Amino acid sequence: MDTAVVVQGVCREFWTHSTRRNLFRYLRRDPREPAGRPRTIEALRDIDFSVYKGERVALIGNNSAGKTTLLRIIAGLLRPTRGEVQVRGEMILLTSLGVGLLEDLTVEDNIFLYGAIYGLERRRTRELLAEIMEWAGVERYVEAKLKTLSSGMRARLAFSVVRQMQTDLFLLDETLATGDVGFRKKCETFFARRNGVERTIIAATHDMSFVRRNCSRALWLQDGLQMGFGESGEIVERYLASTSGSG
Repeated sequence: MDTAVVVQGVCREFWTHSTRRNLFRYLRRDPREPAGRPRTIEALRDIDFSVYKGERVALIGNNSAGKTTLLRIIAGLLRPTRGEVQVRGEMILLTSLGVGLLEDLTVEDNIFLYGAIYGLERRRTRELLAEIMEWAGVERYVEAKLKTLSSGMRARLAFSVVRQMQTDLFLLDETLATGDVGFRKKCETFFARRNGVERTIIAATHDMSFVRRNCSRALWLQDGLQMGFGESGEIVERYLASTSGSG
């Protein structure tokens, strides 16, 4: 099978230091440590995995596991300190649904704006306008200003636009967490529907039910370490067993 993403030996370190001095920092500093000495935080260590074209893969783990850092490296927004990433095809990184929408513009104007942000041609957006609004459930609000919509409606509107993109790879960072139950069900239908398109999806999520239903494999990260990568049901069980025993 053809691969869409190959990650080999990826590590990522961040430098942290503070040049500002105050009494609190002075008192808590280890007296054996030189003042102002920079430190490194290892966000990812020796990550190795491949994703096939058309596959749905989940990234799971705790809040400081390194999922967002890994997605940003795959997207090319961060460079790995060591290791290599290969991506075949065009991609979209979706982190916060609705970022870029403007409160005082109408729903229709925001559809064109959001489409332009993600590279959807204006002509194509106009052709899809009715379908985008119907999927989002905002037909009655087409002339209303965005600020009259609830946060859930905004999330549906934003995703309704983005799902029209004919990109090869979707990178999703907790995107489903912003919507209500109805929104998540619509998203799952979108993920499950192939329509002859080899759309690859890598989704960071805390929703283990979503992972079991929609992802063939899962990558489990914990504090920057790769704890497991394989069949989603097995990896989820191992992850949940580790969290239940941590208390």
